[in-house]
Amino acid sequence: MTEFLYLNAGRGAGAFYQDRLPIHHTQVNQLPEGLDAVIVAADLQGRERFQEANGGPLRLLGEVVPQRLIDEIFPELGLTDPFRVAAFLAGDFYTVPALDKRGGTGDVSSVWKAFGENFAWVAGVAGNHDTFGENRDASPRFPGHLHYLDGDTIELCGIRLGGISGIIGNSSRHQRRSEDDYLFTLELLLEENCDVLLMHDGPEGLEPSQRGSLGIRTLLEESQDALVIRGHSHWDDPFIQFNNGLQVLNVDARIVVLTE
Repeated sequence: MTEFLYLNAGRGAGAFYQDRLPIHHTQVNQLPEGLDAVIVAADLQGRERFQEANGGPLRLLGEVVPQRLIDEIFPELGLTDPFRVAAFLAGDFYTVPALDKRGGTGDVSSVWKAFGENFAWVAGVAGNHDTFGENRDASPRFPGHLHYLDGDTIELCGIRLGGISGIIGNSSRHQRRSEDDYLFTLELLLEENCDVLLMHDGPEGLEPSQRGSLGIRTLLEESQDALVIRGHSHWDDPFIQFNNGLQVLNVDARIVVLTE
């Protein structure tokens, strides 16, 4: 495991601090066709350090991560062509510029575009702190190789991807929907037999410390074998497998590089 240093927001002026973003590498049996790796990330809620900003505004952590992966991690893994790499983004990539508030909401279009400029394609969902552009309630308008998912599916490189943005909560608040609405949307996606399901919210795990939704877990345990990628609630152990074979990868505040 490698780590990237970054600035995390504190609670009040000058309360920000240096934090560590873990970069994990794991091997899988099969990747989507034509790819050498997949980058998986969520909840990169921080900004670059002053010494890396060269006197300019501090960029969002997710804006700088793609190039750092290419420069520092890919050579160690023998990855020579970034355009044979794709990215799965599971939401929450914003941090306020002053780093004086936890949980701010704002535009993360630049993060998606940074991943899109460096890799073959991007598929992902929004977190409850993410907006896209000036209209906080508008869906993103991205180039064709950036695939925003919210209750829909897409087939890319021989795999079917589904996604649900936001979290379970008060539907009058940003990127939240009622539990009934969320679970109904999930049921519809599961009928599409997705190979990979991208979510910001997600199921509870196998241990009490692996926080999440019991309702989501119940539905997933009744479904087919698949990979669920989620963020939002941090798990110390990021990977679990249910009895039905369904696997859950929690990438809250971490990056995982998948290779064969």
